[in-house]
Formats: sequence, C-alpha cells, structure tokens
Amino acid sequence: MQFCIPVLLCWRAAARPARGLMDYGTYFFTNIVSVTVFALSICLLAWQNRKIIGMRWFAGALVAGWVKLILQGLEGKAPAILTGMVANELYLVSFTMQMLGLYWFAVRKPFRHTWVFASIGLTLAIYTVLFLARVPYTGNLVNIPFLLICLASAWILITHAKPPFDAVARVTAAVLIADVGVAGYRAMLTNIRYVRPWETVDAHTDPRWIYSLAGMAFLACCMVMCFIWFLVAELEHELAEQARTDSLTGALNRRAMEEVALRETSRSIRHGNPLCMIVLDIDHFKHINDTHGHAAGDCVLKALVQQVRAMLRANDLMARTGGEEFTVLLPDTPAATGVIAAERLRRAIEELEVPFDSKSIRFTVSAGVAQLDPGQGDWENMMRRADSAMYDAKERGRNAVRADGIATNSTGLRGPAGVMQAATES
Repeated sequence: MQFCIPVLLCWRAAARPARGLMDYGTYFFTNIVSVTVFALSICLLAWQNRKIIGMRWFAGALVAGWVKLILQGLEGKAPAILTGMVANELYLVSFTMQMLGLYWFAVRKPFRHTWVFASIGLTLAIYTVLFLARVPYTGNLVNIPFLLICLASAWILITHAKPPFDAVARVTAAVLIADVGVAGYRAMLTNIRYVRPWETVDAHTDPRWIYSLAGMAFLACCMVMCFIWFLVAELEHELAEQARTDSLTGALNRRAMEEVALRETSRSIRHGNPLCMIVLDIDHFKHINDTHGHAAGDCVLKALVQQVRAMLRANDLMARTGGEEFTVLLPDTPAATGVIAAERLRRAIEELEVPFDSKSIRFTVSAGVAQLDPGQGDWENMMRRADSAMYDAKERGRNAVRADGIATNSTGLRGPAGVMQAATES
C-alpha cells in the first residue's frame, strides 16, 4: 500500500493542472519525492547485496532517472540544454541500465553485446548535435530507441527467465509493454504538438501530456516493486541452494540427494531406463588430517568434488553423504557403464595433486557401483549395495572399484571374467 500513495499523489497532481488547481512544478515535486524514496531504497538494497549484480544496475537506473526527473521539473526555469537534452539522454541511459539488470537476472551471464552500447552512444551523440542545431523532430532519436529497449527487455524476460524468476519476469514484461504503449502515445503527441524539444513549456497545461506523465510515474512504481521482487526471488533461491548443498565442497548434501534419488528412481521405473549409483570414499583420510592438518583435509575434499564434477555429464549428480564419502547418481546408465565411469574417476583422482603449504598432497579413493533393481527395493537398497561394494574394495586393498563382486584397481581387473571385464576394457 505504501507504494500506491506516491502514485495517487502524482495522479492527483496530474489531474489538477487541467482545472488550474495545481501547476506543473508541484506535480514534479510530488513525483520527485516518491522517486527519491525508491532510489534510496534500491541503492541501500544493492549495497547490502553487492554480489547481486542486477541490483547494481537497477540502482544506477533509478539514480539516473531521479536526476532526469529533477532536470525535467526545472523546465522553463533552467536552460533547455539541461531540462530537455540532458534529461532525455538520462532517460535513455536509465532504461538501458534497467535492461542490463533484467538481463543479469534472466540470463545469468555478463552482457557481451557491445554493439548495443556503441549504437546508444552514437544515437546520443547525434541527438546532442541535432538538439543544439535546433532541428525539429529530434526527440525521435530518444523515443524510438527507448521503445526498442523496452521491447528488447520484455523479450529477454519472456524467452530467457527460468524459475524462480519466471513469475516476476512475466509481470515485469507486462509493465514494460505498458511502458511502450504510454511512451508511444507520448512520442506521437510530441510529433504532433511539440516538434521542437527545446520548446515544450506549453505542454505544462496540456492534460494529455500531464496524464501520460502520471501514467509513466505509475508504471515506474510498478517497476520498482518488480525490482524488489527480483531481489526477494534471488535471496530465496540462494537460501534454497544453501539448504541443498554442502557448505564446504559445494556438492549436494544428503537431504538433496534423497530428493533427487526419489525423483530419478520414479522416472527410471516409469520409463524402464537404468539408474546407477557410485559411492566414493577417500582412502586413509584420517591419516591426511593427522599428517597435514584439517585444513589440508578440507582442500582434499574440495579438490575431489571439483575433479569429479568436471568429469560428469550435465544430468549426473554428486552429493557429500558422509565425512569423506560421496555419492554419484548416474541417470540412464547401466552398471557396466557405471563401472567404467567409476574407474575413470578413480584414475583421475589417483593422478590428482592438491597443493597445500608449498607441498602436494596425493590421495586415492575406493568406489562401489550398484544399479537400481526394482525387484530388490528402492534407491536406498541400491545405495546400500553400492556402499557395501565400496567397503569390499577397501577390504581388498583400497584404490579400487567393486561392483557385484568384481573389482578393478590400478593393475587391472580382479575377479572372474565376464561382462564387467568387457565393459572395463572397452
């Protein structure tokens, strides 16, 4: 409700000039008050959440819009270069920064389309020259790019935003499309009545001009609410990820693995696709901690996760399910292929060197592999069998892979020949 009060004040201020009850300056005063509060709030939120780059762009957009609003409110009392030219340029800059913020939330990558900045810079330079030369219809050089930026921002949100930002993205896109409608009306009004951007004082008594300004003010308030919604969605997403991941290694935690395993088990049974699990455990981890210290042990754990993740497919999942025990879930993978994957992981970890205190720490893992068998039970049964195979590998000398009573180590396969041997040698 507190966001609606400044909008109502601006709307009432916009309606009164047509009846001679309030002047143009008073309207801008009420609008500046609300935008000042919005800009300060977003700037403080951006400062408190500096890792969220999108909020920095939102803060910059509001500050640029605030300065533009002050200059525009001084129209008729200050040079037209400031109240007209600079104000319009800041308007375009503000929405460009807003687009960059929306791009960050929707795409989650840096904006690398440098031609956009070059185009906007060239447009502003040409606009400056034409404005100073007093060429009519110069305002189109700002109005048309503004409309394009709003449409591009809406397109980015609709086509790229993913959960948890899909709902706020759709609402924000609707606000941007409404911006296009109101700004398009104002552009048409400018081309019909106010073709000289350095002479728009007459618009101060035009109710169409004032009402459209009030419409833009209302949409600006809606956009600020969307900014805050984006921030809330981001923070909720971060909290959810923290609840699902191990704080030290960044791998999923046991609870998250249980949720994923339940989903993948149901999918495997429904579609008849194989599901495989690998349990990895670091050999002699206590010796590493006792010899090099717990900080070294932490480095080893993080290095293992980094190495394993680099070798997994996009749909494979890894979780830390014990102190030095990790579980890898391989959808659409039979046991024979799981053994191959486990052996490759074992070899890569055996060759890994972890730098610590000017030294290199080397370590090995033992691995157990099991495939989901609906006839024997659910994913917990599969995990118990993989865990049992992993302990079997430890009992047989460590640094080995075991599955269904067959193991491989650095010297090759140990146990009876068969399908596992063929899979490992392939």
